[in-house]
Amino acid sequence: MKNHPTIASRPLQAVTRDGETFPVTLRLGAPYPDPDPDGDWICPCRLEGLSGVTYEIHGVDGFQALSLAAEVLRSRLTEAAQERGLTFTWGGESGLSAAEVLI
Repeated sequence: MKNHPTIASRPLQAVTRDGETFPVTLRLGAPYPDPDPDGDWICPCRLEGLSGVTYEIHGVDGFQALSLAAEVLRSRLTEAAQERGLTFTWGGESGLSAAEVLI
């Protein structure tokens, strides 16, 4: 998310079925106007540790772009947890589902 500041992040520890752990950080960037004059707003987001992809989520305004980006993080984290059999440690609690770390 270079060139765009992170406005919210959540560091987690992912735990595999075998008990191995690795760091995962959810990041939401600051929404910004699309440089295309006919464009709307863009909010970057990332699931560091699970994917090298920076998603650029579009919305009609900054609030919608931010809300949709948070939903993308929730969806992608849930998918990764199901596909890989992951649980998470966050806030001193372990064995958490994706939904529980995003409450």
